[in-house]
Amino acid sequence: MSNRFPLSLKQLRAFLRSPWALLFALTLGIILGIQSPEVDAVLKPVGQLYLSLLKMCVLPILISGIILNIASLVAQPHFSNYLLRFCQVFLATMFLVSTSGFLITSALGPGRFLDPTTLSNLGILILDESGLDLEIPLELAIASIPEPDPLGTFLLDIVPENIFNALSNGNVLQVLFAAILFGLSLGTSYRQQKVSDPVFEVFDNIYQSFSKLIDWLILFLPLGLLSLIASQVAITGLDAIRIMGKFVLCSVVMFTLFYVSSLFVIAQTTQLSFSKTFKALQRSNLVALATSNALTAIPLATKVLTSTFRCDRQTSNTVLPVAIMVGRFGQIGYFTMASVFVVQLYDKPLSIQGIVTVLLGSTLAGIASTGSTSIATLSALTFVLTPLNLPLESVSILLIAVDPLLNPLRTLCTLNLSVASTTFVAQEVSRSAILTES
Repeated sequence: MSNRFPLSLKQLRAFLRSPWALLFALTLGIILGIQSPEVDAVLKPVGQLYLSLLKMCVLPILISGIILNIASLVAQPHFSNYLLRFCQVFLATMFLVSTSGFLITSALGPGRFLDPTTLSNLGILILDESGLDLEIPLELAIASIPEPDPLGTFLLDIVPENIFNALSNGNVLQVLFAAILFGLSLGTSYRQQKVSDPVFEVFDNIYQSFSKLIDWLILFLPLGLLSLIASQVAITGLDAIRIMGKFVLCSVVMFTLFYVSSLFVIAQTTQLSFSKTFKALQRSNLVALATSNALTAIPLATKVLTSTFRCDRQTSNTVLPVAIMVGRFGQIGYFTMASVFVVQLYDKPLSIQGIVTVLLGSTLAGIASTGSTSIATLSALTFVLTPLNLPLESVSILLIAVDPLLNPLRTLCTLNLSVASTTFVAQEVSRSAILTES
């Protein structure tokens, strides 16, 4: 009997880490959310508790990993080549994402040919959600809206006036910026002094400790996934999909294309099969979908990058968090799609200048939304719509209504495109290092 208990415990742990347990939890969560909406009151606290535990580990891993690995990179001779490749991959990926989103949305036309009943339903939705007698003035002239300066605000908000205040408020962007600067100064100091610094060991111990804690929390991922999914489905229901069906369908098509493309890029870069690449990223993808937060999937994705994809550890630990926080590829694609949707809704023709405004504005809006999550990111759409003289207020309720369904897909897109960018940068850096040594 004493020999059977450890075996049973080992089998239980293996099952909880398997995709079957996650698939069962996902299916059960959807069924409970649809059949028993009242389950939200019971399961929502459980899901929020699990999400809080994951987030508790993210910031220490982010700070220690960024500081430790940037310092190590700065101390290396090929640091300039690394930085150049990093910028090239980022800019190219942002351009491809925004352009693809524009072409897909223009072709599918989710905002075109809406019948009067659908337009009436849009007005009813706004009335039900806000309690005010509001309608979307599709046939009336659109008043000019004062132009904000979100880019200036974004640049000013990067630098923390008080790093401890940024830590207490959970301002990840400010913490990330401070960690990058500290890592640069620490690496420069290390390169000049040529001596080992005990600070490196401190941050390495912090990183390893919280990574171990993440491994323990993964055992409870099926329970957390069930609670989060059931709560989300119970709140959202199916009304938003019926009213915004074409918009949701266009989003699913776009994000699916981005997801599959990112897997192909990773497979080609790492010279692995598509199926093996898909299986390797399963767990981190499910975490991203369940939590709608790509940061919580960083430890799992980093482990896959270093073990399965054979990427350099310091490159993976540095590039992936920066790609997720600054790249915001999922948001860029979504902002492009939402902007074209509003343009089609108001039947406004786009000139070449208007197209450039949508592409560039969506990219800057995605970057400017860094630090915001879910519905809070929608406010950055004004960065695109204001130059086009289009209002956000009349369609914001519609976007908010479907956001709980689309936010997980945006998160999945951001995570996988960030992993793809990281594998490409890691390969280029390794190649440059070999050429430098030879």
